[in-house]
Amino acid sequence: MTDEMFFSVDERSLRRGRRIARRTPTCRACLVWSADAPEHRLQGVVMDINPFGMLIRMLDYFPMGTAACIQLMRDEDFEIPLAGPLEGAVVRVIPNADGFTDIGVRIKLKEIPRAESRPIRIERRRPLLTRRSRMHTIDFTVGDRGGRRTGG
Repeated sequence: MTDEMFFSVDERSLRRGRRIARRTPTCRACLVWSADAPEHRLQGVVMDINPFGMLIRMLDYFPMGTAACIQLMRDEDFEIPLAGPLEGAVVRVIPNADGFTDIGVRIKLKEIPRAESRPIRIERRRPLLTRRSRMHTIDFTVGDRGGRRTGG
């Protein structure tokens, strides 16, 4: 169940496994319950995960096709949730020799609602209004001695 590469039947080409995305190995405690019986929660450990599914190792058994809810937990005591529960379906059941059962769960992807987009209005920049200066220069003659000042 690894994401290894495989040779084709004629051994001339190499092809990738059937996984949509690479798995990320993890060891996260989780609670698993059937969507029909939410009060009966079972403990498990998520062994690897990707955006489309996960592999959970548990002591109990879930039949294939069961609608399941998975709650990832922050601690090993199964008390503090890490995030909201995920919905999925059991697509693979693999019993191990050591008494554990590995179940493969395909996560039901929820559609993310898109926010309504408003039309973008780009306002044209108005040119700066050129105003005439209100300051005026006026020549004053001190003492009214005539039009010109003579230095005296």
